Amino acid sequence: MQRLSRRTLLGGGLAAAAVAVTGTPLLSGCASDKKNQAAANLAVKLPTYVRFTGVTPDLPGTDVVLDGFLKYPANPLKAITEKPGDGQPISFMTNIPGAIPPAADSNQFWQAVNERLGSELQISMASNDEYPNKLATRVAGGDLPDIINLPPTTPQIPALLKAKCLDLTDQLSGDAVKKYPFLANIPTEYWKGCVYNGGIYAVPVPRGMSRTTLPLYREDLLAAKGIKDPAPKDFEEFLDLAKELTAAKQNRWAWTRPPISYLRQLLGIPNQWKEEGGKFTSFYEAEQGADALEAGRKMVAAGVINPDSFSAQASQRKQWFNGGIAAFDIDSFVAWNQYYADNTAGDAFSVNMLDVPSQGRPWMGAALNNITAFRKDSKHSVETLLKVANWMAAPFGTEEYLFRKYGVAGRHYALQGTDPVPTKTGVVETGIGLQYVADSTLALYMAGKPDVPRKQHAIQEKLASRLVYDASYGLYSETVSKDGPRLVKVMTDVENQIMQGKKPVSEWASAVKDWLSQGGEKMRGELQQAYADAAGR
Repeated sequence: MQRLSRRTLLGGGLAAAAVAVTGTPLLSGCASDKKNQAAANLAVKLPTYVRFTGVTPDLPGTDVVLDGFLKYPANPLKAITEKPGDGQPISFMTNIPGAIPPAADSNQFWQAVNERLGSELQISMASNDEYPNKLATRVAGGDLPDIINLPPTTPQIPALLKAKCLDLTDQLSGDAVKKYPFLANIPTEYWKGCVYNGGIYAVPVPRGMSRTTLPLYREDLLAAKGIKDPAPKDFEEFLDLAKELTAAKQNRWAWTRPPISYLRQLLGIPNQWKEEGGKFTSFYEAEQGADALEAGRKMVAAGVINPDSFSAQASQRKQWFNGGIAAFDIDSFVAWNQYYADNTAGDAFSVNMLDVPSQGRPWMGAALNNITAFRKDSKHSVETLLKVANWMAAPFGTEEYLFRKYGVAGRHYALQGTDPVPTKTGVVETGIGLQYVADSTLALYMAGKPDVPRKQHAIQEKLASRLVYDASYGLYSETVSKDGPRLVKVMTDVENQIMQGKKPVSEWASAVKDWLSQGGEKMRGELQQAYADAAGR
């Protein structure tokens, strides 16, 4: 499964806040302490994986390819008979990727959730951009909720978890997890990102292949130009295709932004960190790095990228794609479905994804969206909090999943055959962040559009055997935690200046040297040490 680097999202503010909570600098132990902790982590028995077999997929998956469904099962199984809550309010804080939904007193979906849980779910929300600061403030103030959405990139997370969150090892290790069958349905690999301090301190929110990111394209716009198979054999074909789809005078461009990650995959550059013989190498150091940036510079110079791409927000780029201003965007399988949900182009709207040419290597997406921890001094029992998480993880095909994702029939969705088609009210009210408490691995499905999961399943089968994983997944580096976000921003700024022609490609080599001296070498050393400790070397 995935290898995930603990890189961007939260900066030093949360680390400082964690010091305020614990009263001591986090992760200040000596090397032998860290080695002992690595050994303790390695000794943790991960939860037993018990695959849920109550629903049969139309397009069976594997340990990498996701299950696909052409329609929602008729008469979905009601898998949980008792309310998981204890009658008392349960607090939760989370990011919200879209618009903040109506508050509970004016949100019938939220009210229905509270009724089904048997406890009022009090959710503190923030946008994706605002969430890091909000989390840091809550940590610093000692005002944590019962259930906490923690991005895997949270700085100095081991000590924060140890100081403020419940150790769940006794409840989840090995066969103990079977008490919570839908947590047991989460594959073992995802639990590796929840092991700290010699124990299991959180529940994973898995994403797997669904976060693999490649070029998405408007199949309908390409078909209108007679282009049926846009898969390029090399960069020159890729650039020619982009030129063909660009008409600047008509406010149409091939791309929403330079697809730098795809260019790196096309050139076979490693996915974040590569490990060989215990030695780690960053993708920044790849010999082909300058070539990828030169390719991006050529695309910008050729005028095939929307000229506002470097200043636009993600939401604006999505509007360009949906509105036909751009034919290509680079994003994930999750975004593929979201484009259909946000479609403004009518019934002709059709999306597909480009594979990586045979000489390149596609990157596996991040394993986890976040991990979910429980406050150590919560008034609720650990069993109650785990029952709530188990309810949230009920998989596709169950009645619980149908409700959790689509809401109440008649208000939040209408049935089209057996498929729940969201209403406008449903789109507005259901986005309260339940998927960040816990979730099953995602299924390939689009209500009323069986061609979508067919296409998705087909491209995943092509990718599966060629995927490149991030070797740093499950390894903790204090420098990545503390300095990673700042250094990523510096490198991204250099990338953008090179692609815009404001700096020569030759500047990349010196930027990589600076990155190494300012923290990259320390990251490498810490990852190598963590790898060696975990392997018992």
